[in-house]
Amino acid sequence: MINIVAALIVSISVAFSSYGKSLENIKFTDTNGRTVYLSQLKGKPVVLVFWQLYCHACKKELPAVSKIAKQYKGKAHFYAVVIGTSDILQIEEKKREWKFDLPVLIADYKVRSEFGIFGTPITVILDKNLKVVRKIIGSGREKSIIKVLKRVAQE
Repeated sequence: MINIVAALIVSISVAFSSYGKSLENIKFTDTNGRTVYLSQLKGKPVVLVFWQLYCHACKKELPAVSKIAKQYKGKAHFYAVVIGTSDILQIEEKKREWKFDLPVLIADYKVRSEFGIFGTPITVILDKNLKVVRKIIGSGREKSIIKVLKRVAQE
């Protein structure tokens, strides 16, 4: 029992360790093999949806966030950040199958660690200065995403 409680405490502290922290030095790889630095996105809010190929809840979350991205086109950056694979063919197949059109970034272990990602889907919202303002765990939280975006898009 003590081990379970200790593991839970560590998981929670890792999950929330990125709040308020600037993460502009983080880099990803896109599906074309180019490096994308988070610092390139500074100036607008950023929404990162962390997902995996075999995540059932992600199948619903990514199309929903794609719709939000269309509403905020030009006002915020949106990315689907895949973890656990760098297989471009599998990623593109899931995009077609799940019907979402967010650009995909590939996260390595360092990125997962910096953001405190311990499962999927997890949506991380950063303000225009690239500080984490909200981390949303699970799917079906579109209203929460919109509420936070309205606030940080006006700041």
